[in-house]
Amino acid sequence: PELAVRELERCIDELGLAGVQVGSHCNDWNLDAPELFPFFEAAADLGAAVMVHPWDMMGAASMPKYWMPWLVGMPAEQSRAGCCLAFGGVLERLPKLRVMLAHGGGSFPYTIGRIEHGFKMRPDLVATDNPRNPREYLKQLYFDSCVHDDHALRYLLDVTGVDRVMLGTDYPFPLGEQQPGSGIEALKLDDATRARLFHGTALEWLGLPRQRFINDAHPQEQA
Repeated sequence: PELAVRELERCIDELGLAGVQVGSHCNDWNLDAPELFPFFEAAADLGAAVMVHPWDMMGAASMPKYWMPWLVGMPAEQSRAGCCLAFGGVLERLPKLRVMLAHGGGSFPYTIGRIEHGFKMRPDLVATDNPRNPREYLKQLYFDSCVHDDHALRYLLDVTGVDRVMLGTDYPFPLGEQQPGSGIEALKLDDATRARLFHGTALEWLGLPRQRFINDAHPQEQA
């Protein structure tokens, strides 16, 4: 973790990057591990965006066929990450931390009802490190739109809000959106919502000004 903090500082302060990507867990540590908190604390202090991407999928050894580590394990990994960040108090202690859960947050947003119900019914098991309802963190996290289903994307927008979702493609991998932006376009949204999804949320998460990406040769785009 100490080396990770130093590399994070180099990425932001020296290289001018907007943020970094981390895995859904780190070897035997989940993202709520006390050893990892200094990294997230440094990211919050530096204003660095943090993208959480699934990796080293759970259960891979027991489901080697049918590409199930990618179809089943990846969504579960993102829920693992989301639950740990919420239940472990990382998001509570660092309200300025900007975290995005890739692949639409995996199964985390789609099972939030079950997660919340467990939190309410067995706080002795679930709310041991943080008494706050996990559903509330859906408004603190960011998500991408790469969910491969129109109904799923509509649900994601409903449950998190348009201002928490940004274009995601998973390019260039086979599970990626083959025509970038097609999932958002399929919903036939109004112009303001489309603009928020295509660039507004991402710019906010990355902490980048829109003006940086406007071509001065086309002043009408600045209107």
